[in-house]
Amino acid sequence: MRILIVDDEPLLLLALQRSFRAGEPGWEVVLARSGVEALEQLRLQPFDVLVSDITMPGMDGMALLAQVRADPLLTDTTVIFMTAKDDRESMRAGMTAGADDYLTKPFTPAELLAAITGRLRRRELVPLKTTEARQSREQLDALLTEREREVLAQIGQGLVTKEIAAALGISPRTVDVHRTNLMRKLDLHNATALTRLAIKAQLV
Repeated sequence: MRILIVDDEPLLLLALQRSFRAGEPGWEVVLARSGVEALEQLRLQPFDVLVSDITMPGMDGMALLAQVRADPLLTDTTVIFMTAKDDRESMRAGMTAGADDYLTKPFTPAELLAAITGRLRRRELVPLKTTEARQSREQLDALLTEREREVLAQIGQGLVTKEIAAALGISPRTVDVHRTNLMRKLDLHNATALTRLAIKAQLV
């Protein structure tokens, strides 16, 4: 497993690298101090996961994500954003642009490790076929409103009600209403089933 972590805080980078070496000694963890440096690393050799801060001088996390998603050789890289605790606007924009997950600072190395392993496990346990995903999305398009699809995508990423509300700029009560409507329309009875459907349709 190859992990690239990008942040302009050297102490944070070193702390994460030490923790990963202790917790997952078989993983290769590479550090980068800027988006430009990270992109150079990514183009030199493939990485399974890119963990990037959003706010960085020069090429920030959003610009780096755009480069990754536009490159056919990098587009399958799992991208996890690190974001300031109150930087909800950037987090929402990152999810829309194609980030796979995010963590709000401050967080522990164990939380980041759990986010990475959880994302990789989900990718491995649910093999997806393009045609099946397209058919699932077409069915969802026929049944759901645009906002309901957005909420379903957020549920699929493992976000709880409060996080979904912040990401979409709506109230927690509105999220609960959408969640109820989703379960009714799709004849599903819990968040786990909604998550599986979102993954099957490649909404996450």
